[in-house]
Amino acid sequence: MSKKDFKDQVKAPDAFISTSTRVLNWIEKHARAVVAVVVLACLVGAGLTGYSYWQSSVESRAAEAIYKYEAELKAVEARIREERGELMREMSKKKSNPKDPIRPVDYEKDYAQIVGKLKNEIKAHRKTRTALISALNLSYFLVQQKRFEEALEVISIPSFEPSRSDLLAGFTLMHKGLVLIENGKADEAIETYQRLLDSSALKAFHSEALLKQGIAWELKGDLAKAKDTYENVARSYPNTDASTSASQFLRLLELKSKPG
Repeated sequence: MSKKDFKDQVKAPDAFISTSTRVLNWIEKHARAVVAVVVLACLVGAGLTGYSYWQSSVESRAAEAIYKYEAELKAVEARIREERGELMREMSKKKSNPKDPIRPVDYEKDYAQIVGKLKNEIKAHRKTRTALISALNLSYFLVQQKRFEEALEVISIPSFEPSRSDLLAGFTLMHKGLVLIENGKADEAIETYQRLLDSSALKAFHSEALLKQGIAWELKGDLAKAKDTYENVARSYPNTDASTSASQFLRLLELKSKPG
């Protein structure tokens, strides 16, 4: 080993010690700032963990409170289907053809009470994702029952807003637009569908949203705007169900435009 190499090796520990000393001196001099940064980092980490745990706990409580009433509503639907099926089997045995519907649904008698309980729980947990999902399910059920005003009321209860890149946002906006159309609120429906169309992350919904927007324009009485929208759907989304529907709606518009 050369003398130069030996001297370099001897100096290396001194260099390390010197560097370490400078670092330690800096830390000692700025001790409060260093401690503050470390504490802040710990608090942020603990805060994020704590928030995640708290949010999970909130959602769990919401699910526990809401889902039991959703299950009860499904049980009522199943019971009614069974009653209808049993009556149909009896009528089949008798080979009779009833004039009146078999076991018609009486909303006030069959569903109003359980729907009211479910709505109350959705209101109580309106800030949760669970409440929004439940509101979507209940609103869809109410649309099936042709209770459009109540369906709009329910879908408007939750205050939780998913991000524009969340598929739940797409389902929510699509359904809310539909309920607004059913309630004759064309302007609000057009605005709702536009919010969806403005999100590049929700392209999977765009063709159907644009089609429904055309229906809203037609409902509003602006047939020229409706025609332009349907043509846009057919042009922009060929070979889709939305495009097929748009072509059909265009033909119906042409019939409306013909005199007599």
